[in-house]
Amino acid sequence: MRLFCAFQVEKLPVDYRMGIVSIVKESLKRSDPAYYRYWYETDPPKMKPFTFSPFLKNFTFMGEEIALEQLHVTFSSPDHEFLLHLYNGLHEIREVRYRSYSLNKARLDMIPEQTVQTPAVLFKTRSPILVENAAGHPLAPEDDGYERELAYMADLTLSNYRGYGLQEDLRVQPLHMKRRVLKESNRRFRERQAGYLYYTTYQGTLALGGNPQDLHLLYQLGLGWRRGFGLGCVDVLQQVQEIPEKVQAGL
Repeated sequence: MRLFCAFQVEKLPVDYRMGIVSIVKESLKRSDPAYYRYWYETDPPKMKPFTFSPFLKNFTFMGEEIALEQLHVTFSSPDHEFLLHLYNGLHEIREVRYRSYSLNKARLDMIPEQTVQTPAVLFKTRSPILVENAAGHPLAPEDDGYERELAYMADLTLSNYRGYGLQEDLRVQPLHMKRRVLKESNRRFRERQAGYLYYTTYQGTLALGGNPQDLHLLYQLGLGWRRGFGLGCVDVLQQVQEIPEKVQAGL
């Protein structure tokens, strides 16, 4: 299952994703403070068992702010306990304050998800994917190392979630990906300097091949880096028996 939440909001900052993370934290804290501390107050920080995708309804950029009608957020996780605490906390919330912005909850629903049953899947990004090399430099889909690094993070993501990584080698075939640079910030960064953190991400369609159970969990957990900050959320376009070798019309 996935969780959908809509908020009435007039304006947001351009680095709004941290606001959604704040909503997640507040929701978990309201549902179970100990559960919140387990995920967000341990050292070293834990890899989170979820991702999310934001959608801005009827938005317009206005300098450092965004004018919009609603913020829609879809949360994805294979962890039923996490989704239960998130749902319970969001159910209690009517209004969220983030910096000087006010978000009023308008809708909260559980929505179905697909079950991956094939050794290859065509995915479409709901939120862009970030892939970096060991030096922290972003990689483009056509770069050497993109498949290796995405597979490395997939293995690490699965290992952190269930105790073991990929059951088969992960094959990656970008199909139609476009570059998107994101502006982000957080409290610690703003305390040190002005401006933003920039992340070079890619969105579009890609195919993954491997073990069906691995692919299903990656569909639920997300792909790449910074999943817990709203990157790497994907939808299943088509389940197939093998990865296509080139872009197919309509994808």
